[in-house]
Amino acid sequence: MSEPIPGMEGLTNWKMRLLERIQNTAADHVRVLLQGHPTYESHYGRGEIQMLAWRTHLRALAADRHEIEIHASAVGLPPEAITQARELGERGLRWGDSVHYPPTMRHGEDPVRGDMVEGVANDVWQLEHMAAIIVAHRLRSRDGRFPPDPEAQQQFDRNMSALWTRANEAGYVIGLTADEHHQLWGRDQAGWAQLVAATVHRYGDAPLHERWRTYTWRGIEHETRRSIDNLAAGRMQGSEVAPSPTPNQLIERATQALTGSTTPSQASADRSIDRAVDVALPVDPVAGWDSEPASEPDIRPPEPGSSVGFER
Repeated sequence: MSEPIPGMEGLTNWKMRLLERIQNTAADHVRVLLQGHPTYESHYGRGEIQMLAWRTHLRALAADRHEIEIHASAVGLPPEAITQARELGERGLRWGDSVHYPPTMRHGEDPVRGDMVEGVANDVWQLEHMAAIIVAHRLRSRDGRFPPDPEAQQQFDRNMSALWTRANEAGYVIGLTADEHHQLWGRDQAGWAQLVAATVHRYGDAPLHERWRTYTWRGIEHETRRSIDNLAAGRMQGSEVAPSPTPNQLIERATQALTGSTTPSQASADRSIDRAVDVALPVDPVAGWDSEPASEPDIRPPEPGSSVGFER
């Protein structure tokens, strides 16, 4: 990182770690691309399985990086920072390879607490993302685009409830300060416009339904509630902070962002947000593949709960 990026000063640790994850995932993609391709052996025959596995790995890494970039853009990270992290990773550089990289942990900060704050941030992101997805999914379902599935919707609601409980329990355990709580939960109207611009406004019907279906996976609730039990075992008195917005309140805010009336000044602000998102988020790398074999799976983001939030 040769030059400082505007807007990087004062970023919280969990936002810096999003940049770290973008860069390292891009670097992993380059490594697999240049060094991870299979070596042919005669007993492979045509070797389609080996080549398919390699290409599937590449697509999974590209999709994972794109999802992290969506997260980073939706929480207001500077587009220049997102682009530079991606481009440095594409050159094979990992975060920390140079002394000029800013640290993701401040001097003297408790790394365990830092990890837990990051876990809360990931849970809050999932909740906000889910709120935007469910509203957009309902709006597009009105014309019969998606078949009704009450059982899946009930599981979606239970998953949101479990994630919300874990985020609040963890915040209580680590004693979030009022400032930290506001940074994590205090998304304002402009912030919601940023979120929907980076997410559901860019999702076609199939990607939207795929993400909605992914968030209906029962394993999210199972894993989340198991980690809540572990948090309860180490519960301590936390700081008193403002109440966190409930899942219903998040859905109401997402609804306003997607359907609310827009003033001329807000419309101008929304266009600025759209331009910033376009700079930060290139075309979905997975969607850019063409001439794919019919048997090749369409690798999309990993299931929520498998690599985000807290691991216990």
